[in-house]
Amino acid sequence: MKATKEQFANKLVELFPEKKQALIQHYEDFGELLGHIFFSNEINVPLFDLLQKNDVSNKVSVYCRFVEEMWRNGTDDVVNIVGVTIAERLSDDETVWNRFGKNISNDFKVYINNDLIKNNIAMCGVKKLM
Repeated sequence: MKATKEQFANKLVELFPEKKQALIQHYEDFGELLGHIFFSNEINVPLFDLLQKNDVSNKVSVYCRFVEEMWRNGTDDVVNIVGVTIAERLSDDETVWNRFGKNISNDFKVYINNDLIKNNIAMCGVKKLM
């Protein structure tokens, strides 16, 4: 059975306990989990910043493994969040994009290069990951 965005939000809090308050606040603000907003704030913002700074800490690999797990084991809604929110934002900066590519599996790169880039119009012109 595929995991829901709620399950992944809870898992993110397990990995990064400092995000617990952000999840609580998100539910208070919206009354439900709006996956694109929550994961943008809690994955895109910190991961983009870490990759931009070329941070080689364990946090980068933890975030990248988590995003890949969302893609591999998530419901269609979760996979959509990975493509439309997370990958799309990381692809906005070529250096960040390439650094992201160095931190993910070959299977995930194949999906991004052969499916996501071709089918997501907002990623038109994004270079394939090596």
